[in-house]
Amino acid sequence: MEDISKKTPFLGWRMVTIALFADFCVVGFAFQSYPVIQLVIAEEMELSRFMVTLTIPGFMLISAITMPVVGKLLDTYSIRSVLISGSFVYGFSLISLYFVNSYLAFILIFVLPIALGASLMGNLSVSKLVSRWFREHTGRALGIAALGVSFSGLVMPNLTNYLLNDLGLNWREAYLYYGVFTLIINAPLFKFLVIDNPEDVDQLPDGKVLNNGEEDSTEASGKDWSLKQLFQDRNFWVLSLVFALQFCAMMAVLSHITFYASERGWAEQAAWIFSMYAVPAMISKLVFGWLVENKMDARLAVSTSLVIQLVGTLLILFSQSPNQLSFIIALFGFGGGAALPLSNILYNKIYTQKSFGFSRGTAQPFISLLQVSGTPVAALMFDAYGNYDYAFLFLSSLLVLAIIVIWFLRIPTAKEND
Repeated sequence: MEDISKKTPFLGWRMVTIALFADFCVVGFAFQSYPVIQLVIAEEMELSRFMVTLTIPGFMLISAITMPVVGKLLDTYSIRSVLISGSFVYGFSLISLYFVNSYLAFILIFVLPIALGASLMGNLSVSKLVSRWFREHTGRALGIAALGVSFSGLVMPNLTNYLLNDLGLNWREAYLYYGVFTLIINAPLFKFLVIDNPEDVDQLPDGKVLNNGEEDSTEASGKDWSLKQLFQDRNFWVLSLVFALQFCAMMAVLSHITFYASERGWAEQAAWIFSMYAVPAMISKLVFGWLVENKMDARLAVSTSLVIQLVGTLLILFSQSPNQLSFIIALFGFGGGAALPLSNILYNKIYTQKSFGFSRGTAQPFISLLQVSGTPVAALMFDAYGNYDYAFLFLSSLLVLAIIVIWFLRIPTAKEND
């Protein structure tokens, strides 16, 4: 094996860029734009706080149910084909929202075909793609790829707010444009630029190339985990619970923060406040990915991100101005933003490249069952008490539990994985 060829540029970073862009679109068009759109839908359709915040939990739950199947598809078939299929399902589903006139129709489309398209085109698929192209630099590669999720949190709330309030479009037209964009940009991008495996172009992970007659055996290395073995493995349940709790607390805060800002009299700044978590979340993905890649104990890295997220959640209750709340949400975002790359890194490290898609996909339904519960529970607590104090304290207690549970994780040695 020799260093990267001067004649053939390493294409792994192209895959990272595509992954970043795919995450931006999938998360941005559905999740990151919705906190702005839900304010309009709630008023237009006269919906309660509980009803209007059910959309994203439903979307996440159905996405999670499809994840094991998607994970198996990714481990068995072409990643490029899965991504292309997802872009068509996702794009046409977004376009179909233009024609709905009731909340029932809206939520059915959002939580069924849109959720399916997001699963096929989303983070699991692109993380699988990136992990095929990197071994030694998996941490930084997955961290950079995950920037798309956070970058969409900066751009999409403000873009959606601009489309609705400055350009005068309605929410149906916004979704129409997002769907058309997916079809004319994402689908061709996947078709012509995605390469499933580095060996398809005579390259190896991390920028090395094949000598004559040499073959890449990394994809076949590692243990081929069965469903029964996963369910009997303590690490599987520790990871699932920890990241379920972290994602639950993060999703609930982000789903309600625009409502919280409105309750405090800061409605005009709500979209900006929401988006303030994005840049720190992007930075944290790079920082924590680099730390784990450079041998920091993964359990310590996860604990650190959880503590930062916990402090941010508690400080929300003490904010006295829009600027203070913006700063607090930025701190919150730095802690919670690390969750996505850290979860992918740990599943890849423990279950190896061979079973990464299957293990991560199988865990997602269990993660999402708890993850989606935080948003409606926070809404019910608001309806019961008339404020968010108890809701944010409850979400903080989930993070404390996650900090404890992560230390039950046992990270296998390289020899054990082989």
